[in-house]
Amino acid sequence: MNRLVIDFLYLDLSCCERCQTTDGTLDEVLLELRPELRVIDHLSVNKIRIGNREDEEKYGLKRSPTIRLNGQDIEEIVSGKLEISENYCGSCSDVCGEETNCRTFEYDGTSSENIPREILKEGLLKVLDRFKGPCCG
Repeated sequence: MNRLVIDFLYLDLSCCERCQTTDGTLDEVLLELRPELRVIDHLSVNKIRIGNREDEEKYGLKRSPTIRLNGQDIEEIVSGKLEISENYCGSCSDVCGEETNCRTFEYDGTSSENIPREILKEGLLKVLDRFKGPCCG
């Protein structure tokens, strides 16, 4: 059975623009790739709020926002084209009650505080290609 498990780990969707934008982008890319998703038998999208240190440890969150495809961080899937760093995130600092840094992404010469749709799309397509048999492409 071909299964795709997408885990979106975030600190806050109520006020963090980075998390909100990534959430919306994930939904848009999944809708856009609906025809390509037919190669899988089961899709599970888990949106997991990391609310405390125990959650951080349980899910292995290093930086927010994080997207994992079948347990693999998106940046590992599109490695070579993507650089990850982090900077201060005021909204997540407010939520956490302490100074918090969130991810920044540099992809194809463009820097973003949100996971760019191109990264999500490329990562998903690479994972979906693994499910295609010799007859399919």
